[in-house]
Amino acid sequence: MEDHHHEKESADGYEDMFITFSGRVEKILAVLVLGALAALVLSQLLLQSPHLRYLLVKVEQLEGKPYRSAGSAYQKDR
Repeated sequence: MEDHHHEKESADGYEDMFITFSGRVEKILAVLVLGALAALVLSQLLLQSPHLRYLLVKVEQLEGKPYRSAGSAYQKDR
């Protein structure tokens, strides 16, 4: 009977440690998710600036000068 009582105390201790550990892991994951979300929003805001976008995005530097086709000039004049 005493062994059963000792096993129950051991299991309760393990559960307490697991709950403590999982709480810490949950907080760390929440901070990481919020950090990633903040980084995403910040990066998208930075890309709204044409000058910064030109410096940050390699494809922007390879694009060349934009031109207006005859169709787009017609649309603007309307």
